[in-house]
Amino acid sequence: MSTLNVSEPNGLLYIVTDSHLDESIAPAAEFVEMLAHLENPHTVVFLGDLFKIWLAPKKFWTDLHHKTMTGFERLRDRGCNVVFVAGNREMLLPRKLNERWKKILPFTQLSHGDWHLNWGKKRYAFIHGDTINYNDSQYLRWKAFTHNRIVEAFFRALPGAVARWIAGRIEAMLVQTNQEYKFHFPEKEIQEFAQSVLPEVDQYFVGHFHVDREIKVEGCSGVLRVVPDWLSQRKFIRISAEGEMKVIRFENSSLNIVH
Repeated sequence: MSTLNVSEPNGLLYIVTDSHLDESIAPAAEFVEMLAHLENPHTVVFLGDLFKIWLAPKKFWTDLHHKTMTGFERLRDRGCNVVFVAGNREMLLPRKLNERWKKILPFTQLSHGDWHLNWGKKRYAFIHGDTINYNDSQYLRWKAFTHNRIVEAFFRALPGAVARWIAGRIEAMLVQTNQEYKFHFPEKEIQEFAQSVLPEVDQYFVGHFHVDREIKVEGCSGVLRVVPDWLSQRKFIRISAEGEMKVIRFENSSLNIVH
């Protein structure tokens, strides 16, 4: 479990998730423009599924990936913490962000599981959320297969164009399979997850589900917050140094408070 301690925040915290970037429905240019418009960013946490599907080593990148990484680089170069929590559409990310990978990826921290942030007097936790629904056994088996070291070694050895083609086929298969779970919000499983994690934090932020929801547990002051997705809503969350939270929508090249 990785933790960042920010005892006296002097800027804003932003949480973005599920952009599924491509060059039609969710173009990189709009996403990068949003990053450039963030006001006084101290820490930006991205909760996974950045692209429709992404092979992380640089030899597999297209112009889409280069544009997006440049946007994150500019944030990092402004002194902003850029935290990436891996989702289910990221492949071949390193287990650890060592010095070699820091020269490739524009992130200051990288997590494959839950990640924690002590933000002033608040304690937050973050996860992509694709493994919360433990009843979706088909997906969990698929993820275990595609993220094991043997499969990853196979992909790394492939020429870039071939690997991208196979990854594209995988993405197309994912879209067509397991429809029962894709359009069902797992109320029971989310509630159980909230009960297990909320006693330790003030807020637990989850992506993956493409909805804007709050989940509470009786007798517990913490709240599980499902973060609205960028792909369909162009929304994200902003938190002040004092912990005040707002939902922001990016539209017409400007940031607008939703609630």
